[in-house]
Amino acid sequence: MISQTHGDFWSCFNALPAEIQEQARDKYRLWQSDTFHSALQFKPLFGNVWSVRINQNYRALGRKRNNLVVWFWIGTHAEYDQLLKRLE
Repeated sequence: MISQTHGDFWSCFNALPAEIQEQARDKYRLWQSDTFHSALQFKPLFGNVWSVRINQNYRALGRKRNNLVVWFWIGTHAEYDQLLKRLE
């Protein structure tokens, strides 16, 4: 699967604590090697929006089209819940 990032993703990423940034990098490496590894919980939410689990408290969102995912957001699970309400 091909991965790209939207500028908004990097704004969110850069605001994260360093520990979470490192966990996100680790999960990205896992996603690259095994996209559907159970630890990632990479799954469709609605339409072309997909979610991946960074840890118990953080998620990332991307828009998937065919073999391409464009990551546009990363943040806390609480922010994730609020964002999903706006996107649906």
